Amino acid sequence: MKKTILNRLVLGLVSIILFLPPLPAQAGSITLLAPSAVLLDGRTQQILYAREPYTKRAPASTTKLLTVMVALDHLSLDKIVQIPPGLENIQPSKIGLHAGERFYVRDLVKAALIKSANDAAEALAILTAGSRSAFAQLMNQKVKNIGASNSHFVNPNGLPDPAQYSTAYDLARTIMAASKYPFIVNTLKIRSTVIYDRGGRKILLNNCNKMLWRTSGVIGKTGWTRTARHCFAGRVQSGGQVIFVGLMGSQSRQHLWSDLRMIESVPTGKIPRPIISAPAIPERKETLKIQKALHRAGYFKGNPTGFYGKRTKASVRNFQKAKGIAVTGTVGPQTWKSLKAYL
Repeated sequence: MKKTILNRLVLGLVSIILFLPPLPAQAGSITLLAPSAVLLDGRTQQILYAREPYTKRAPASTTKLLTVMVALDHLSLDKIVQIPPGLENIQPSKIGLHAGERFYVRDLVKAALIKSANDAAEALAILTAGSRSAFAQLMNQKVKNIGASNSHFVNPNGLPDPAQYSTAYDLARTIMAASKYPFIVNTLKIRSTVIYDRGGRKILLNNCNKMLWRTSGVIGKTGWTRTARHCFAGRVQSGGQVIFVGLMGSQSRQHLWSDLRMIESVPTGKIPRPIISAPAIPERKETLKIQKALHRAGYFKGNPTGFYGKRTKASVRNFQKAKGIAVTGTVGPQTWKSLKAYL
């Protein structure tokens, strides 16, 4: 009895936290909790904010955005398709598809995006390309076409596989591309709905994106596995500004919601671009500057390399500790402000 009451209190507290008004972000300042995060300006496609943007991580069910785009490139929404055999044993989340059932393609898309149904994503893949491997080839061609070139896919649902990975930057590019599909955008806005197979079986779909119960300005696809942790690829509209968001590796869904509330609350044009702390070629110049400043400050030994690896992270941590800055190993606005004195 006591355990039941305690569980209810915890759930109530979580609900209160989620639906509190957004915390005001300081103009010109934003710090997100996600280990990897990218914000892209919807108009210019420029990076507004980045934290480990090119670090390869498991994308979990954000994969389904790509799956649905590829499927809709080949299948009509109004086509009635028959479910292939072999989907009964797929891991949850799923809607319990059975071989021989018949659905509209549009309803399988809704199941994949709203319910995050792995069996619906698998069915779309097989119906599109004939096999999972053939569909994966289409997925990998699609990510190249949309500018998400640091990703690789081997399955359509996001279930764990060492060969399947993406980046926060690529998630932002993926949702940007998905926003060009009106049916995908409209589906991501749905809180709850019902679909039917052609035999009349009723299936309830509840959206995993709980931000929809708080605001209409945040749509997107969530994802979670033990390996990936919590991920989100979505679009935030606030004050006339459109921002495409990629978040990966968050410790909890509450961290995701907190980050999204923060992004939504920032005044238009007030998100700065910090120094990016990922070991990626586009940030080589920034990394060289960081290493040179650390070297002159006495925290980096050897010649600057332009590679943000373990040695650089350790140097940044030591510098932050000495300067009384939060020790993260990444270079945000506060750390960069202190480093600039040594350039």
